[in-house]
Amino acid sequence: MEKVVEPKKSYRHIIYAVISLACPFIAFGLVSLYQKYAYAWFWELTSSAKHLDDADINAGAMMGVVIVIQLIFAVGVGSLIGLAFAGMSLKRKPRFLSIGTTALVFNLFPFFGVLWVILRGMNSGW
Repeated sequence: MEKVVEPKKSYRHIIYAVISLACPFIAFGLVSLYQKYAYAWFWELTSSAKHLDDADINAGAMMGVVIVIQLIFAVGVGSLIGLAFAGMSLKRKPRFLSIGTTALVFNLFPFFGVLWVILRGMNSGW
């Protein structure tokens, strides 16, 4: 009599999906940590008692824009990496309603936002 061997259950698709969901947050956290140390002089300047003139205020505004743009790009790169992990999750266990599909849709949200801004700009006559 032969032994019936049941296939071993694998939860690798769930691990890939959870990593996929975490990627944008990890990217955001790492860039925030980088900015905390790389731009320490900027944070010290804003909390100093010295009176800021117009040039300092304008430089601070430009620096704020740079910080926001870096964070937007970090979330975009994190979402791209997350899309790759979501794809690996769906390749392992392809289902329409699964955690892999949820991770895929979650990582597509930033790109839907960019697409919405572009389409809205095209309609307003950029």
